[in-house]
Amino acid sequence: MPVPFANNIGLIVAGAAASAAPALSLRFEQAFPTATAPRAFHARIRYRGPDGVHDAELWRDGATRLRRDTDGRLITVATRSSARDPAFRMAVIDTRRHIRTLVDRDSLYRVGRFTDWDDLAYGLRRPAGTYRLRALVTAPAAITTIAPCRWIALDQSGRTSFICWSRAHAYPLVMLDTARRPIWRVTALDTRRPADALFHPNTAHYIVNDAAADIRGD
Repeated sequence: MPVPFANNIGLIVAGAAASAAPALSLRFEQAFPTATAPRAFHARIRYRGPDGVHDAELWRDGATRLRRDTDGRLITVATRSSARDPAFRMAVIDTRRHIRTLVDRDSLYRVGRFTDWDDLAYGLRRPAGTYRLRALVTAPAAITTIAPCRWIALDQSGRTSFICWSRAHAYPLVMLDTARRPIWRVTALDTRRPADALFHPNTAHYIVNDAAADIRGD
């Protein structure tokens, strides 16, 4: 069962050489604040995963609706009742196979996919285990970003990875791999409110796979 949002979050813990620049240790919420996220957000992203390079597009509508398209084939729409509700519902739509798979937060947890709303909306998952976050004084590489962002180093298990976080957009604009090459880059962004139709793709003739109900029945 594909869950495109969750599949790419782990990229932030890819190994990278540690930066020699002085840094300030931070809590996760300090390093990656979301309180100032814009009411609407849209971004195009190119990222590299174990299976190659992918293109994605993300829309956030407030704190209750989001959509992500991946490689022109998978559409993921997630919704929740309010900004304070940790529960969410998600539809994963395979436009080539014409299958619409329904899941929710509880069913994902039951099968060991610990995905929360913040993972989906803001692109980063809180690391498990012991880790340290450092705000870098200088960039770890000569990387051009589409908008201003703050470089953060994540140290974990003897490895360091790098994320350039945009406070204005509440989203990572660049992530770097071991050789300090981009494995994630936002290539376009804006803050125009998305059309309502984006969150209601036409799946009238699709096969519906209610994975959430199946998992609850196990």
